[in-house]
Amino acid sequence: MSEQIIIRQATKADLPGAVEALVDAFKKDPVMSRALGGQMRIRRLRALFTFQIEHHFAQEEYGIIDVAVDDQGTVLGAALWESPERKNDLMKDLHSVRGYAKALKLGLARAALVEVGLLRARPVFTHWYLYCVGVHGSARGKGVGGALLEYRCQQLGEYPAYLEASNYDAAALYRRHGFIEMGGFGKLSNAVLGMWRPSPVSAIDKNRGKR
Repeated sequence: MSEQIIIRQATKADLPGAVEALVDAFKKDPVMSRALGGQMRIRRLRALFTFQIEHHFAQEEYGIIDVAVDDQGTVLGAALWESPERKNDLMKDLHSVRGYAKALKLGLARAALVEVGLLRARPVFTHWYLYCVGVHGSARGKGVGGALLEYRCQQLGEYPAYLEASNYDAAALYRRHGFIEMGGFGKLSNAVLGMWRPSPVSAIDKNRGKR
């Protein structure tokens, strides 16, 4: 009997499992390794995802967390999306700096350099941003990552989506789900490609003929 995989938006009870799935998925990722390198990398990675999920992506005004769970409710994978309608808030941003400093400690400067490089290359157009999608090692090869992508990509509405692929195997998965190559980052980051998925709802078709 095949294992049933359910894709849905995360509940509060799913958050610890989402953290663990992402830590396992990204413990050897080249971008995360460059940002968080050193002997404390795994601990920093867990602290980073815990902070980001609890204080950012779990907040409705910031983003969305999608999870893949089995029929027992175990989290197999997760995707963190930043909303195109997210508003900048200086006080929250300052709180975030303190939170990142607490989570990453001496790794903060290294992580900040990587993040600044990626931010400089991000499109200025309003868009969904896929911060990451990851699948626990125990569930890889079952189509979980693709199912997570497809679930949210069908709900993008009027906005396109953007992501940074950390390796070419991941880029191939994203391409199968409608993302196209925009270009590489050179020495900005270990990420290999910025990728863009056009909006499912065409602004041209929606507004053509209006006066």
